[in-house]
Amino acid sequence: MGVRREIPWTTLLIEGVAIVVSILLAFAIDAWWDQRKERAEERDILVGLEVEFVDLRERLDTWAVFNQDGFDLLDRFLSDAVGDMDSSEFEQVFIRSFLVNVLDQGGPLDALLASGRLEKIQDDEIRARLAKWPDWLEDIHTNDLSIRDFAWREIGPALARHGIPDSICPQYEWTCRDPEPAPDRYRELATDQQLRALLITRRMMLGMSARDHVDARDRADETLGLIRSRLDKLQE
Repeated sequence: MGVRREIPWTTLLIEGVAIVVSILLAFAIDAWWDQRKERAEERDILVGLEVEFVDLRERLDTWAVFNQDGFDLLDRFLSDAVGDMDSSEFEQVFIRSFLVNVLDQGGPLDALLASGRLEKIQDDEIRARLAKWPDWLEDIHTNDLSIRDFAWREIGPALARHGIPDSICPQYEWTCRDPEPAPDRYRELATDQQLRALLITRRMMLGMSARDHVDARDRADETLGLIRSRLDKLQE
């Protein structure tokens, strides 16, 4: 008879446990590494969006101020205060009644939405805001185009019929006349009923644009705050 060998159950158990632990550890390391890569990818996306929203916020603020100033100037032109306006203020009225900014679209956010990588951002509120953002901008963009069409089609030709502008300013300057007493013909324009009707409409549009840009700027501020808060968490 052969010698009966005893099965080393303890050794086999230890080896089995070691194998299981090794497998679980490998899975854990893979999961940790995947999570690390996902956090890094999310951080890169948010950094790009932060830059975009900082720039967008500045542009929205610039044009909100520009439109509100234009509204205030046109309000003076259409009121009894027109008698106190100087040449440079009149020229600002003419420029701001004709010049219309069209808010541009595109950038990292559009690329992110088109790529389907929005789900890489783990914050639900940020995702929801980013998904709605193009619609908010589209509304402003469409309004801006309509207003520009009105300004170019109606106000530009009306001003040109009155010989305005009567001087060409250097490049990058909208107005360049010194704050001197205004020519009589500038003041007479305030009584031209056809031009007044156009400028009353334009004043309304300037007020609407100012409110649109302020609202979008505030929303951009809120979204930027959420993005920065999420970036801080990813740095922890």
